Amino acid sequence: MKTAARQKLQRAGLSAAAAAALLATAGCGYINPPATTTVYSPADGIVEQVGGVKLANVLIVATGADQPGRVLGTLVNDGDQEVTVTMEVDGATAEVPVPANGSVELEEAEPVILDRAGAEPGLMAEAEFSAGGEVLVEQVPVLDHTYPRYAEYIPGGAPSTPANPSNTPAPEGEGGGGGH
Repeated sequence: MKTAARQKLQRAGLSAAAAAALLATAGCGYINPPATTTVYSPADGIVEQVGGVKLANVLIVATGADQPGRVLGTLVNDGDQEVTVTMEVDGATAEVPVPANGSVELEEAEPVILDRAGAEPGLMAEAEFSAGGEVLVEQVPVLDHTYPRYAEYIPGGAPSTPANPSNTPAPEGEGGGGGH
């Protein structure tokens, strides 16, 4: 009888060890990789490559989809020849020559303005980039003066009204919804 009890005890011990091993691996990235291994761009804009030109933190600032939008970001050309980057958004086009082995910081260069931003602020505009015979279609964020660092780049200047009036309290005495 001692042998049967000992075997039960051994089986229970092995089962517990197997369960502990399974639980230990479940939380260590075996099933879900750790978040620190995810590669992403810590930028407001897109980071892509087209025709040998790197697009770094490229975005559009505007007050509305049908309003002019300024393109911001950095274009880097590591090639030995100048490359012109063309950006087309909702029928509006802009071109930027990027010197050989050089870069263009759009915040500091001659403003690159699109006739239309292509999407409301807070949304993404579909943009087609072309350079060096290659084409890239990418969703580009459209931002407004809600982000103070972009207010100075709004074509025509940032409006004096809040960027998101729905978050602004109604003046005293005016109804503002809310079921009163």
